[in-house]
Amino acid sequence: MMSNSDYCGQTKVYHVTYSREYGVCSLFFWGCNFRCRICYLHKEAYDCHLSENSLRMDDPLYRRNPPQKFLSLYQLTRLLEPLSIKKVFLMGAEATQDSLLPEILHYLKGSKMSFISLLTNGSKRAPLFLLDEVVLSIKAVTPGLHREYTGEDNGPVLRHLREITDQRVVSLRTETVFVPDYVDQSEVMKIAEFLSSVDRNIPFHIDAYWPMPGLPWREPEVREIEALRDRVKTILPNTTCLHGKTGGEEVAYEMEEVF
Repeated sequence: MMSNSDYCGQTKVYHVTYSREYGVCSLFFWGCNFRCRICYLHKEAYDCHLSENSLRMDDPLYRRNPPQKFLSLYQLTRLLEPLSIKKVFLMGAEATQDSLLPEILHYLKGSKMSFISLLTNGSKRAPLFLLDEVVLSIKAVTPGLHREYTGEDNGPVLRHLREITDQRVVSLRTETVFVPDYVDQSEVMKIAEFLSSVDRNIPFHIDAYWPMPGLPWREPEVREIEALRDRVKTILPNTTCLHGKTGGEEVAYEMEEVF
């Protein structure tokens, strides 16, 4: 239990969405130590699963302004209190940049008894004992490409992934974005080879790149990403993919905006 004094402080949570049907809640944190060239937050900072936001993503002229309002820890806990939450996703930018993340996790574990999943770039150690799952996004394993992509070295990312696997405190899933002619087939295979060297049973998800205005790269075709998925599965059996805009996938469940 947290005392009243523990509720003081400003979080970096600027957006909260919720599915009443499935009890799924997403907390969006602002701020990141990476400067990824293809980050979709350059275009849309809010949940793209909300229908109004999804439609705007196709507008080449649309840019969402950075968030101006953030929740205090007290406001966040009061907002979540009436919700029947079964699973929480801690979304980015990068949740580990919030100094109040441990307090948020203590509240979720102590009061909501939720399954907590952290989506992270893996560059910073997370409080694993307060989490149930880590979804670690590997941008690239080639050092020069990773630095050009993110502005940062990938050594801590790869080291922390090994630590998470060795400690076996939480479930681990991994993902990357397939960008033709940038994070291309050969680079995705290098990521898969690294993961296989750690544990070939690590789940791996390949996302299709969503083209960002002003950048030269195209969205992969469905046949390309499916062929890449099948190739990766020869060394990482638990590999899946998301086809992107042209793939026709539907949103699994409706979300509503809470904040």
